[in-house]
Amino acid sequence: MFFHWDDESIAREALKQFPVYGERLVYLGKSDNVTFQVKTKQENLNYLMKLHYATKGNHSKKTVESELLWLEALAADTTLTVPSPIRNRDNGLTAEVAVNASGESVVVTLYQWVNGELLDREPTPGEARSLAQLMAALHRHAMEWSAPAGFTRPVYDTDNVLSLPGPLKRLLELNVISGEAYACLDRTAHKIVVGLQRQTVAKPAWGLIHSDLHESNYVFDQGSPRPIDFSSCGYGFYLFDVAQTFLHLSPENRREFLSAYREERQLREIDANSLDLFFVWAILRNFAFLANNPAEHASLSELIPRVAKSYFENYLKDEPILEIGSS
Repeated sequence: MFFHWDDESIAREALKQFPVYGERLVYLGKSDNVTFQVKTKQENLNYLMKLHYATKGNHSKKTVESELLWLEALAADTTLTVPSPIRNRDNGLTAEVAVNASGESVVVTLYQWVNGELLDREPTPGEARSLAQLMAALHRHAMEWSAPAGFTRPVYDTDNVLSLPGPLKRLLELNVISGEAYACLDRTAHKIVVGLQRQTVAKPAWGLIHSDLHESNYVFDQGSPRPIDFSSCGYGFYLFDVAQTFLHLSPENRREFLSAYREERQLREIDANSLDLFFVWAILRNFAFLANNPAEHASLSELIPRVAKSYFENYLKDEPILEIGSS
């Protein structure tokens, strides 16, 4: 825990370690990280600062630095606009700020600010296709890029799936969901694991993915989507990346997205059963994430039984879920 300094004081102290001159800090919000916009005297020259309080496990310093290495490579190797990291005055990727007398510290990162507007509506069909082209570009780069030694990011595999029932069981213990609903979630997780064991972990299907490309993690600028948050990136199936974005698209836009993605990746077809598996996994992952926030429990008590009936029960019976896999 951090007791002595407030977030803005930590941000100001960290800023001294970077070769930029911020005039004003604008608080943006808090999730896994606390974020600020760093404004300068130049109107179009701003930065994004993150205070990485969760520096254990998937958010260790090495893991954070690995995310930044991929961003640097994307900025250098592609025409994509990404939040390029700003190295510190010693050419390091991160800064650290001591926050109390016991020596605890927080890892801090700084990025170029990405201009654009968040969507507060469903994307148009054209925007959905643009998002698919963006994702395909990320996947192409991941297939071609050789990560340096020591590169460390989360792995979205069977272990990840088996970790999901834990937070969901807490909902059962709190009487947020019924035993029947939890049993359905648990059976679904184990069926996903069986399906994943049949998937091929090879370059055309598996690699570095964004894993969280939704409307809060991209902006549109002059009609083009720009990703703004790679904090969940890791190794996984490319179709799992697609399925994560499907959670936030209408059925019509899923078809547009998939059509454009296939064109960009030059894929003859996409296996419908695999896409269903990844889509159900994405739903389960989202529920597990929300389960850790008590403010979401009331909505989850209504949403989980409804989704279980609409998707999970059909999946357990080997019935189609999306019905767009080979379109």
